[in-house]
Amino acid sequence: MTVGPLDDRAIGTSILPADAYTDPAVFAAERGAIFERRWVWAGFTHWVSAPGSSHPVTVAGRPLLITRGLDGVLRVFHNICRHRGMVLSEEPSTRKRLRCPYHYWTYDVDGGLCGTPYWDRSKGSAPDEATRDALALLPVTHAEWAGMVLVSLGEPGRPLGEALAPLRERWAPVDLERLHLAAEDTYEIAANWKLVVENFLDFYHLPFVHPQVGPAAAALDIDDVMLADDILGGCYPRGAAGKAAKTSSPLPMFGDVPAALRDRQDIFCVFPNALVFLEADWFQVIGFEPVAADRTVEHMAVFVDRTAAGPEFEDARKALSAVLFEVNDQDVPILERLQRGRSSPAADRNHLLPHWDQITARFQVLVASALEGVDE
Repeated sequence: MTVGPLDDRAIGTSILPADAYTDPAVFAAERGAIFERRWVWAGFTHWVSAPGSSHPVTVAGRPLLITRGLDGVLRVFHNICRHRGMVLSEEPSTRKRLRCPYHYWTYDVDGGLCGTPYWDRSKGSAPDEATRDALALLPVTHAEWAGMVLVSLGEPGRPLGEALAPLRERWAPVDLERLHLAAEDTYEIAANWKLVVENFLDFYHLPFVHPQVGPAAAALDIDDVMLADDILGGCYPRGAAGKAAKTSSPLPMFGDVPAALRDRQDIFCVFPNALVFLEADWFQVIGFEPVAADRTVEHMAVFVDRTAAGPEFEDARKALSAVLFEVNDQDVPILERLQRGRSSPAADRNHLLPHWDQITARFQVLVASALEGVDE
């Protein structure tokens, strides 16, 4: 649905005060009210592409572990040894077993407990089968979609498929099972996570910060779109901003994409921390971890169709990735200056524009609504 005009709450004022971007207490409240209660991006499936691999991640400050069992199944666990609660793994691994460095308890990548030295103080002793099963790694509710791993730390309000239904329906003609990783990078940004989202959804800045995407007229060609309260962004129906990311050697599309969608660009935030960018022949994801009130770690990945994995498309993949990474590089200093600006109480008087800031306002309302009643 197309977004309507801003209401009186949003025009000429700040929906979120300046200290919402700087106060550690607000940051802690957001972790509890948002990142512990919703489906959130946790990582990429290609991080554990090989059976027997594992990759530690952090969600809402909690250490988690993404694994790929020898059976090929992706699983997510709390990254905590069941004996004394030590973080089990701190580096990606391709070992089939994970060993706690404290007392050498050992786990299979499917979470099963398989080693407990001197269990009853005698050599070779071990717990009985029921105890062993009870002390397996604790699982985390998770799901996979479009190369991403999403988790729910609490009881999810609805299945991920239902939450993503509007976006999956919109993208139904695009076969996201065909994804092949072209490139990825990590960014450590001295800015609040909300500014990362707001900047991603701010199309007004494109011609000024990213001149390679085209003149100001290109930014006028975007339609604000809300597919649901928590899937919001914009669409270039004619791919105006995508011209800079086109390559001299065209890339294959994701399956049989209808002609009407072949020049369209979709840019969405899947609230709270998956920023997705789709054209018919490439897909970009920025998944991020809020680390502190003034620090965010971004993980950016660029995907192409699996038929573009060969050497004949290497130059095209590199050219595409270079353009997309350049755009993100240009945003980093902007985000950090925005963060420094939030240290001023004058930032409470930011003036949202009805013709440009509808999506920003909707995002801020979404955050504010999640925090309502937290302190009550």
